[in-house]
Amino acid sequence: MTIRTLTQSLLMSGALLFGSSVSQSQDDTTDVLIKVLVRKGILTQSEAAEIKDEVASVMEAQKTEIVSAAVAQVESKYVDTAPSVPMPSALSDLQFFGNARFRYHFENRESRAGEHNDRSRWRYRIRLGSIYSFKESPFSLGVQLETATSNDSNNSNFGGFFDKSGSGINLGRIYLDYKGEDWRITFGKHASPFYLPKMLWDGDLNVEGLSESTQVGNWTFTAGQYIIDEENESREVVGGPSVSDDALLMAQAAWSNGEGLKIAPIFMATTGGTSNFSESGTFSGANSVPYFHDFVVAALPFEYSFKTDRGQSHKIFGVWGTNFKGDELINDPDSPFFDGAGQSSKNQFANLGYQFGSAKTAGQKQWSAEYRFMEAAGYTPNLSDSDWAGGEVNQAGYVINYKQMFTDFFGLSVTYFAGDSIDDDYLASPGNLGNTQVLLVDGEIKF
Repeated sequence: MTIRTLTQSLLMSGALLFGSSVSQSQDDTTDVLIKVLVRKGILTQSEAAEIKDEVASVMEAQKTEIVSAAVAQVESKYVDTAPSVPMPSALSDLQFFGNARFRYHFENRESRAGEHNDRSRWRYRIRLGSIYSFKESPFSLGVQLETATSNDSNNSNFGGFFDKSGSGINLGRIYLDYKGEDWRITFGKHASPFYLPKMLWDGDLNVEGLSESTQVGNWTFTAGQYIIDEENESREVVGGPSVSDDALLMAQAAWSNGEGLKIAPIFMATTGGTSNFSESGTFSGANSVPYFHDFVVAALPFEYSFKTDRGQSHKIFGVWGTNFKGDELINDPDSPFFDGAGQSSKNQFANLGYQFGSAKTAGQKQWSAEYRFMEAAGYTPNLSDSDWAGGEVNQAGYVINYKQMFTDFFGLSVTYFAGDSIDDDYLASPGNLGNTQVLLVDGEIKF
């Protein structure tokens, strides 16, 4: 009988004697049997030691198999079949999201006379949103609540002697969204679907009306029709000014090569209503200019993103554009842009920037720098970035930003804005500031 055969026989004997699988009792029984065989001279001491080692090896392997089988049985019986706690059927397709931000805001505005207007404040904002997707349907319903009431800002200030108003919680968005195979259509109060640099479109603005988009090959076509001033037409009198609703119309054809290059020409214009926000329409933001006439703008936004050999992200971005109605805007005596000096050819705007890195998840950092240029009649303060240049036109300058994500949900951003007047002879209020400086320090939490 070989040692291997004897080993198998001893293991079988232990199992039969004690009626169990590999265990401590089986180990003891095998020990007794080996000692008996040595005493009777059937095995030598070296053979006994070899058998003990092999028995121990075989038993260890069997123990591992038995434990694994037991764990699998428990998981199958108790874990895999454990009852889950489902959402109520009415809420199973409901998503919640939001973000909170704390900000330190310093600004200095210099008048043409050299007077400085300094201000520093601590601010906060919160946005709470939800999207409900209808079952087996391409439709969804979105809602977002926001602090503050300004058109272009969700910020509220500390310093109301511990009040709890917080400028209130207001309805920022409510919309119905359709996502088909070829088209996406959104109706209501919703985020702008257009690709525009922040210089031209403040991130807190939500459009009101209808948006449509479709993709054909490398092209994405987007259109929008938005009510900006709702009027009571029955108030119109013969020989008086037009009293009709006014709208902002937008259309964009964006092309991408799928390798980082994007070019997105866009056209924007207001219809021929009064646009004076005289009845239901209001404009209470930082860029408050109660006038939206003579706005027919074409612009060419672009960007090029790429990565270096070390995987570092880079992006070059910019825009150039013009307001075809700029001369009329600046020379209309009824316009707040009119300064009585017979101005002309102030209808251009542009920016050019560079971004290094991309701060989206924990540990990531990015910084960017850009130059901005906006002539007095080139664009409207009602849409542009409210943080730059005091929300005014006739300014040129730069923006520097650094951002770092400390966790996937918390990031810190520092932004410095600086601008100065393009034309010192232009004195109308939407563009009569001199040097402007703004510093923003933002801590943002996403959830």
